[in-house]
Amino acid sequence: MEHQLVLIDEKPKDWRLDEDIRQAGRTGLAAARAALVEAARRAPHPGTSAA
Repeated sequence: MEHQLVLIDEKPKDWRLDEDIRQAGRTGLAAARAALVEAARRAPHPGTSAA
């Protein structure tokens, strides 16, 4: 066999996120947290009537 497939790339990759990507993540997390708070506020609570 002359050539074998490389299954694992041994070259390290740079996985660092730039500031724009970090800010997009922070914005998304803030929106998700706000949605959870709003959903909890709207959810019926045990022991209360839905009327």
